Amino acid sequence: MIDFKEYPLHQLGGAFFSMTTIEDADEYFFDGMHRHDFYELLWFTDIGPEQAHYIDFNKCTIDPNQVFLLLPGQVHSIEQRHKRGFLMAISKDFFEKLLGGDIFWFQEYSSNFTIVVPDDSLHIFNTLMKLIRLEYDGNRRPAILESYLRSWFLHCVEIKKQLSPATHSNPRIQILIESIENHYRKQRNADFYAAQLSISAKRLNEITRESFGKTISQMINDRLILEAKREMGNVEKPIKEISYALGFSEPAYFTRFFGKHTGCAPQDFRKRIASPE
Repeated sequence: MIDFKEYPLHQLGGAFFSMTTIEDADEYFFDGMHRHDFYELLWFTDIGPEQAHYIDFNKCTIDPNQVFLLLPGQVHSIEQRHKRGFLMAISKDFFEKLLGGDIFWFQEYSSNFTIVVPDDSLHIFNTLMKLIRLEYDGNRRPAILESYLRSWFLHCVEIKKQLSPATHSNPRIQILIESIENHYRKQRNADFYAAQLSISAKRLNEITRESFGKTISQMINDRLILEAKREMGNVEKPIKEISYALGFSEPAYFTRFFGKHTGCAPQDFRKRIASPE
């Protein structure tokens, strides 16, 4: 059983980038549930049968040559055995500089970015990874690493675009994602987010349905539930305190909200995540 008294926060410190192979990484990276204050990329180049890891309490199966990007603040758990590949830790400022306007491909209101690298693209991914490792093991020049890493990630973006070409055709999407992230605890009214984009609430819902298959209210509720799950992993934090922190005026409202969207009470969820299957 995993101890959920608190989630250790893995920190990058003053570094802007760090990398290792999954098989050679320090056991610290695989020590139970934890969070990061940085972006962590995992590229599983070779895995054993029926391998998986947990991201925000969801079990994610792993395929060969699958890439996962963990966002700062996400709760993660993974075993080191039967997995080979690469682990890269990238500071928030450096990552956001790397991707610029393309960063929204990796930040769909705090969901998971993942792709499987096709066989016909493996050569370029491996070549770029060799260059990244060579520079990291050598001079670690930020400009050189930035060039190689940006190219590596942009190839990920191109693969993602092929899978969902219309997802981010609207430039307002990035503004909306950032607005939800900044205000979801206090603002749940569609009119507020529509005003941020200078459009009507009706038009905003049309955009979110086209891009995500959800209304703006559903997106906000998803973000609230995700944060609630993260907070409840700390068993020493009272449900009452969590409910107020998430903008609910009464704990009873939060309990009903959580039950409606997850099918279980907050206390039952805490028991469930203590022994994920």
